[in-house]
This record gives sequence, structure tokens and C-alpha cells, in this order.
Amino acid sequence: MKISVSSKIFTALAGVIQVSALLPRLEESNLNLRAEATCGDVSNLAPFTQVYVPASTQHVYSIYNNNVTNFFVGNPSAQYQGIAAFIFSIQDTSTVPFYCLHNSAVTAFLYTANQTELAIALASGYTLSFTAGYIYPTQICGSVPLYRLHFIAANSDYIYTTSVTDRENAIAMGFTYEGVAGYVYDVLSCGSSS
Repeated sequence: MKISVSSKIFTALAGVIQVSALLPRLEESNLNLRAEATCGDVSNLAPFTQVYVPASTQHVYSIYNNNVTNFFVGNPSAQYQGIAAFIFSIQDTSTVPFYCLHNSAVTAFLYTANQTELAIALASGYTLSFTAGYIYPTQICGSVPLYRLHFIAANSDYIYTTSVTDRENAIAMGFTYEGVAGYVYDVLSCGSSS
């Protein structure tokens, strides 16, 4: 009799295990649907290139080839510094505009996705140059932080990086860490949706 009761318990337990083995798959399926619903289409990502113009001590970023080319024309000392990140070229699911503002008085290019900061910058002498692209306002879909650092001097400068090492090196050079400008993809995270 003990064997038959143990056998029944084992059979019932095996049934519970089989059902619970299905539950994680259902939850994963729901998470995947949510990820697809909130993540932008990675085929819309573009390289957010970084150019440094030493004559005016300014970093300029753009996804548009003509903007990058224009900084080299008339600026023979301009230096292409590579891809800072990957951002969306069009407004996509869960993204917000990433504005480029310029202040000629301090030769600074400021990039922001924050509407309040945009209004304050416009009221304090910045002009809207263009929409640089689109980024996530929160960390989702395998995105990484885009750090903003500011160098305050006669010629102000902002730099943007996804690298913690670059962020720390900039701080050591006198830049002030201002926080996360938004969330983007870097070379390692590009295309990840986890």
C-alpha cells in the first residue's frame, strides 16, 4: 500500500512539474511581446558621430553626413573621433527627440531630450540647430546610458559618451559630469533587445 500511495504522489507531483515547466515559457512569451511593443526598430539606428574642432574647442555630434562634412569644410583642424553611440534616425516606439542647441557666445553645442532643459537653454541664449535623432528617455531594450559632461571655460564644451572609462577620464581632465542625457545603443549593445 505504501508503494501505491507513493506512486500516486509521484504521478501528481510529475503533473505539477509539467504544468509549471510551461509557465516560464508563457511569461517569457509575454515579455518578448512587450519588448517588441516598446523597443524601437534597430534597423532605424544610425551612428551618432563625434567631431572635435580644436580651434573653437567644441565637440559636435550628428547622424547626418552633411552636418559632419560641414564641420570639416572651413575647419581644416577638425578631427573625426568616431562613433559615440547609435541613436534612432526617425521617431520610433518609445523614443523622444534629441535636440542639438548651439550657443555662439560660448561656442557650445548642447544636446538634450529634456523639454524643461530645452526651454531653459532657449531662454538663456541657445538656439535650436536641429533634431540630432531620437533616444530613449529611460533604460529599456538593451540600451545603455549616454553620459553628458560639460567643460566650463571661455569656450564651453560638452561631450557625450557611453563609456564609463571615457566619462571618468573626462572628469579627470576638468569636465563636470552632468548626468545621463538619455539611453542609446553602443557598439556592444546595438541590436540587443533584452
